[in-house]
Amino acid sequence: MRREYDIVLRIGYVGVTALCGMMFVWIWVAPGSCSTVFNAIEDKGFATVSDGLVPRTLITKYRKHLAVCVAHVLPASVWSAIAPFQIHPAARKRFPRAHRYAGRLFLIISASMTYGYYLINKRGLHFHANDFPTIPVEERASFWIDYGAVGLSFVHVEHFGAMWFAFTAMRAYIAVATPPRNFTAHRAWTWRHIASGLAVALQRVFLFIHHGAFRVFGATASTPELMKPIFSDSLVYGGVFAAVFCEVCIFRAHPARARFKTS
Repeated sequence: MRREYDIVLRIGYVGVTALCGMMFVWIWVAPGSCSTVFNAIEDKGFATVSDGLVPRTLITKYRKHLAVCVAHVLPASVWSAIAPFQIHPAARKRFPRAHRYAGRLFLIISASMTYGYYLINKRGLHFHANDFPTIPVEERASFWIDYGAVGLSFVHVEHFGAMWFAFTAMRAYIAVATPPRNFTAHRAWTWRHIASGLAVALQRVFLFIHHGAFRVFGATASTPELMKPIFSDSLVYGGVFAAVFCEVCIFRAHPARARFKTS
């Protein structure tokens, strides 16, 4: 069986496409925090549902920060549109020139998004610092992880995610931009880069799972004291799930005997 038809890889391709599609809609339509097309939060029904999941400011805050929208949020929609094409083997083989040009644009957008994260940090727009004013920044950062016990803050988790996002993009580029060109390493690091970006998309999935679980047991999690750890833990779960599944896909796509093949 050709490896691109491996069931695990198929799940990976479909999952990446679905998550990227979700993020594209998330950015431009619902909630559309930077969108010039549609702002779902203005719809009363959507706003009611949203307010039961996250604070309103978590969705609306970027509208007051044009640089963050231009550098980080809106480019993420283009990143989401390119990502599925870059990792699909049939698309790469059929459209090699488009793959190369899209890859260069992908790197530029990744750099822009990283700079956008820098702006988010510089302007104090992290959710734990900006969107839960009644809770001290370092409190309620998780249901079960005590970051302070090991001298950390949740912002360090976010910093690591941003650095890994940038690092994986550079590794993917360097693998084919400098001799000897290693296409196997290039594909592996591209998978890792996309997985790091989609941790944010998976955060949304785990956020819905958290709130759904509360409802199953007849409770709600609409208070800041519960929303905050749900949001932060969901990002951790999303990042871990994406990283682990990514490594499984890399292993399935590139058997050990071929991992260092160069061209």
